[in-house]
Amino acid sequence: MLRWLVVALVGLSVCSSSAALAAMDKPTEAKFVARCEKSMYMPQAQCTCMAGIADKTLDALAIAYLSLDPLDVVHSAAFSKQMSRKELNSVDSFMKTAPHKCVGAK
Repeated sequence: MLRWLVVALVGLSVCSSSAALAAMDKPTEAKFVARCEKSMYMPQAQCTCMAGIADKTLDALAIAYLSLDPLDVVHSAAFSKQMSRKELNSVDSFMKTAPHKCVGAK
């Protein structure tokens, strides 16, 4: 019985983590692109490309973190405290690579 409980809990954990990487909905994508354009001074096409990469590589919390106003230090700090070291590293890696991958996107 305990074995089945453990199997069920692991299954729920896998399902919930894969849901975090589920497709970005249109309002979330629009917010991400708008924040990218405003904060990073990039064209819409480049920001849309970056949103596509974020959708495939980041979880919902990391995407929400990147969609925050960078001058809103209170919310940024609160988000970063909720994130694991792995999530913070994935955001850092994303910010180092995605803008360059999307240069010239149309």
